[in-house]
Amino acid sequence: MPRVEVDIPDNVEVELDRLVDEGEFVSRQEAAEEILAHGLQVYKPEIEANREEEEMFGEEMLETSERSLGGEEDDYEF
Repeated sequence: MPRVEVDIPDNVEVELDRLVDEGEFVSRQEAAEEILAHGLQVYKPEIEANREEEEMFGEEMLETSERSLGGEEDDYEF
């Protein structure tokens, strides 16, 4: 497993220790791994969010069920 060294603020260290002391995690390492993994799952970079918006727009543009196919005033005949 790769190792990463990170400097964290004192309040974060205290919170990690509190979670371990309360039995939420077995160790500080487990707490850090779990919290980082969860954070990565909910974090969405702006590029990924933009891709999802573009995909939704494309799907909406392909959807024809709500589009007008023209009416009498449009001079369209099908």
